[in-house]
This record gives sequence, structure tokens and C-alpha cells, in this order.
Amino acid sequence: MNKKIVVSLSVVVVVAAIAVGATTAFFSDTETSTGNTFTAGAIDLQIDSTASYNGEPVVAATWQLKDLNPTSDKFFNFADIKPGDEGENTISLHVINNDAWVCAEVLNLTNADNGCTEPESDPTSGNDTTCGTPGAGEGELQNAMVWTVWRDNGASDNSCNNVLDGDETVLVSGQPVNGVLPVYDSTTSTGALAGGSTACLGVSWELPLATGNEVQTDSLTGDISFNVVQSRNNTDFQCIPQE
Repeated sequence: MNKKIVVSLSVVVVVAAIAVGATTAFFSDTETSTGNTFTAGAIDLQIDSTASYNGEPVVAATWQLKDLNPTSDKFFNFADIKPGDEGENTISLHVINNDAWVCAEVLNLTNADNGCTEPESDPTSGNDTTCGTPGAGEGELQNAMVWTVWRDNGASDNSCNNVLDGDETVLVSGQPVNGVLPVYDSTTSTGALAGGSTACLGVSWELPLATGNEVQTDSLTGDISFNVVQSRNNTDFQCIPQE
């Protein structure tokens, strides 16, 4: 009698388990987003140049928009300048894709005497007191030349007209020296150069007519560098010498 009762209860339990498994269900929904991607932006600076010397075009220093070749692209390369000579170069800076701060730098200036002619050392006509002393840094050409750099983008000139107009900002004027020039940074009150836009720099130079014989055979060489840095998340950027 007891055995039959145990068997009957076991059957009931099995049937109940089967019934629960067959009728259970849950509401559900699935949402999917595929191909999520982060792509870094880019900043690319390209430069074109238009140059003149004593009012005539300088083919070697004039080129269309491109990346510069640091050894062959020279803004200035003159071997026989004389008192009264002058030149002008309009340098057009194109920043691609993103807003950027823009810095220009002159570095590695070398002011060489390159020996002396007789008029150069003559105290009555030249008075070069370093004549014949070997080494760089003793030439007089650097101090004799006068340079002016300005933003060639005035409201009245349609930008890049190769002329310093009355409403344009002079960035520096005087003898050439090593240093960094803030074209657009947090100190210039201009904001950043907008991506896809163009900034024009006018650069004029002259060897004044009153220059004496002390500059004969002297040479001035140096490097010119342009640097752009993103402005987004970089509101306090200032142009400083590059390492």
C-alpha cells in the first residue's frame, strides 16, 4: 500500500515540470548600431609664392600652391645686390581642413664678411673695422638691410595684392633677426586661421641707397619656417621657437 502512494506522487511531479517548461515566454526587442568609427582630422599647410626684384618677376621664387622642398624652394636667393635694390615677396599660406594657429620663424641667420675689398676697408669710403677677421657674424649686410612684414589681406585690396595698404597690419619692420613671428595666435586678436582659407604675408626688403662700401662681398643667409597647430581645444596657444 505505501509503495503505490510514492509512485503516484512521482508521476505528478514529472508532469508538472513538463507543463511549466512548455508554456514559459518573455517579451523582447533588439536594437543594433553597426560600423561605429572615429577618424582623426588633419591639418595640412601648403604655400604659394610670388616674388619680384627691382620691379621684375623672380621666376625661381614664384610657385603655385604646394608643400615646400626645404632644400630647393627659396623665397630669397640673390647673389649681387647693390645699394638701392629692393624686392617683395607675397607668401600665401593655405591651411587645409581645420582651423589653425600660424607661426613664422626666422632662424640660423649667418652674417658673413667673406673677406674685404680695398674700398671696404678704406676708412674714408667703407670703414669696415672687422675686415680680414675670420669667422661668421662679422658682416655688415644684416644691419644695413631693412625688412617689412605685413598681413597682405586688407579689406580694400582683395587680399594678396603685393602692396602694403593703409588698412593692413605691419607685423615687423627693421633689420632681419632670428625670432618667431605670431601670424595668428592667441595674442594677435585675430582668432585662428579658418580651415580652407588663405592668409597672405607681404615681405619687402631693401638695401638703402645710402649704404656704404662696408657691405661689399658680405652675405646674409638664413632659414624661414612656417608652423601650424590646431586651434580647437587649444585656445591659449602662443608662437614660440621650435625645438
